[in-house]
Amino acid sequence: MTLKIKVDKLDLFTKVLNAAAAVLEDEGTFLITPADGMTLRNMDKSRFAMVDLKIQPNYFTDEFICDKEYLVTIQMQDLKKILQRARKDDTLTLELDESKDTLNFLFEGLVKRRFILPLTMAEENVLPDPTSLKLDAHAKLRGGALTEFIKDAAIIGGSIKIAAETDKLTFSSSQDKREVRIEINSGTDESEAFDIEAEGTCEALYSIDTFKNLILVDQAFSSVQLAFSTDHPLKLVYENAEGIILGYLLAPMQPETEMEEEDDSGEVYDDEDWDEDEDWEKDEEEEDWDEDEE
Repeated sequence: MTLKIKVDKLDLFTKVLNAAAAVLEDEGTFLITPADGMTLRNMDKSRFAMVDLKIQPNYFTDEFICDKEYLVTIQMQDLKKILQRARKDDTLTLELDESKDTLNFLFEGLVKRRFILPLTMAEENVLPDPTSLKLDAHAKLRGGALTEFIKDAAIIGGSIKIAAETDKLTFSSSQDKREVRIEINSGTDESEAFDIEAEGTCEALYSIDTFKNLILVDQAFSSVQLAFSTDHPLKLVYENAEGIILGYLLAPMQPETEMEEEDDSGEVYDDEDWDEDEDWEKDEEEEDWDEDEE
């Protein structure tokens, strides 16, 4: 029985796993199979957001040895800390030691560094397949666009309303007579949207605090697919040609929930708040890369 995976393209690999860890916080269960590669489908503790990550076998161009189906459950924050220690010239080899119930991480570059994580017991949860959801509004946005929209909305309040109709997508936030509204139309070369389609008019409200953890890789992909229906979960999908698909589901807020949260905090965000958030664009991983480069 053998599971051994070598990763030579560490930059995007670490970014998507760190992004998943920012949402899940606790443990994550990876299903690893010969046909499908690595998949991770788990919900956060509040059950407000779900991560659906797929890294296909063709992404691992150097070595992917997997002779059967494996379930590997580890603490996501431990995984994040280990991956943040990667250097730009490193390759990473992951190897499962079933006799010791551990997952070994071997970084090879100027030096060899080995980390070992214990496996934990997986919870038995049957989660919905996001691809089976029938949603009424669909859009494909340029990479990085969602980051700017969420930053704009966060200046005003703690929630963002997304509305869609034919060829038009709107992001808005309002609180105490303050308001921001961003309108995007498709069909022009300058538009932030490649495509917008909607059956009728759809709108739903989502938490900005949760939303911003879903778009940590927004600028690492050329586009993101967005889908939702009125008062239904929002589906986000990042995908590239190399075999990585990072998807999310985000549960909608109810208007009364929004009012309660605003009454409790009474706070809005500015650019300094974004910069100080370790899980926002300049996270610990990027700082480590910069230090290594020096």
